[in-house]
Amino acid sequence: MSEKEEDYLKAIYVISKDRGFARSVEIAEALNVKPASVTDMLKKLQEKGLINYEKYRGIVITSAGAQIAEALLHRNEVIREFFEIFGVESNNAESIANKIEHYIDEESFDRIEKFVKFVESFKGNPKWIEHFQEFMETGKLPECERLRQNSKDNPA
Repeated sequence: MSEKEEDYLKAIYVISKDRGFARSVEIAEALNVKPASVTDMLKKLQEKGLINYEKYRGIVITSAGAQIAEALLHRNEVIREFFEIFGVESNNAESIANKIEHYIDEESFDRIEKFVKFVESFKGNPKWIEHFQEFMETGKLPECERLRQNSKDNPA
């Protein structure tokens, strides 16, 4: 699937989640595109069996389309959370996630997802995140147990 097809599928899924269908005009607004572009893409997505589209009746996402959209939204959420862990501002993290979700390979995504789950398993902030934030603010590596251990094990 192309990046555009994925974006359309996600938009249709989100818009139709509550009432079961979406309208072309809503999709155009959500994606900031012209209605004619929406019509062309709807035909492509229908040919792939990802939506059911009847002119003037609305767009309904198929179960296959919903599975893909849910997976894409999950990828987006995990990648956004990954960047937010490191203090990237929420809007910027969302923008980055919207780009990366289309291109990241499975192995890299799996590692990021596990990292996010690992960090979220801690109550409060793990100490290393506080050290990282201090480093980001000052540009200096803070003294920490790991650095002290390494310097004892490997004297310079």
